[in-house]
Amino acid sequence: MSNNGFTPTQQRMLAVLSDGLPHTVEELLSCIDDTLASKQNVQHHESDARKVLRPRGQDVICEWVRRRRLYRWVRLISADE
Repeated sequence: MSNNGFTPTQQRMLAVLSDGLPHTVEELLSCIDDTLASKQNVQHHESDARKVLRPRGQDVICEWVRRRRLYRWVRLISADE
């Protein structure tokens, strides 16, 4: 892992998600440098990225829209704010 706690693949995925808009699994799958990667690999990378983001008050959420799974990077609101 790099200094910020994310792997290069996770960094590429977070770069896609950085606009705050929902993105498809296919968009995030294109961030993985492996032609044999599957949608399940996206879930694994996002799960690991969440472990780094949550202590920082951020998360990657999964939304279901029209039977499609979409991912969005969000800032969490704490009870103190």
